[in-house]
Amino acid sequence: MGQFNSTPGEPYCDPMITGKSAQFMDGETYCDFYDNIAIDIVTETVYNYPSPQITEKTLRPILQKRMFLIVGAPGSIELLQYQGFQTFHPWICEDYDCIKDPFSRMDAVLAELDRLTNLPLDTIQEYMLECNDILDHNRAHLIKEYHEMPTRLATIIEEM
Repeated sequence: MGQFNSTPGEPYCDPMITGKSAQFMDGETYCDFYDNIAIDIVTETVYNYPSPQITEKTLRPILQKRMFLIVGAPGSIELLQYQGFQTFHPWICEDYDCIKDPFSRMDAVLAELDRLTNLPLDTIQEYMLECNDILDHNRAHLIKEYHEMPTRLATIIEEM
């Protein structure tokens, strides 16, 4: 059996991930590899691009109630905030999100990653506890938005 095998008719589920498929959005999705992750480094689809795009890559840590740092186009954090999500400043320095130059933005991302990886584990655990309300809010907001999407799409189509 190869890495990409799945049951016909069933959504693909990576063999490295135990639990339910990532397409399952009823509030019970759980991936046990997040048990050992406090901060997810999200590499978004676009990086050197004029406008941000939020994909499943960013939604994954939100659903799993984890802090994250986005390596993406400038304005990614700002877009999430506009969409009603809360982010992790001051625990994670998000200044990189405003930097237009891709090389300077990457330098800022790497500097923040260096700072975070040099923090004691106890400090990271404190951050997680302090961010719990944000993590709960973001997960609930994502699930709510997911369930309201068909209604909003129907309204948009009717107005066309």
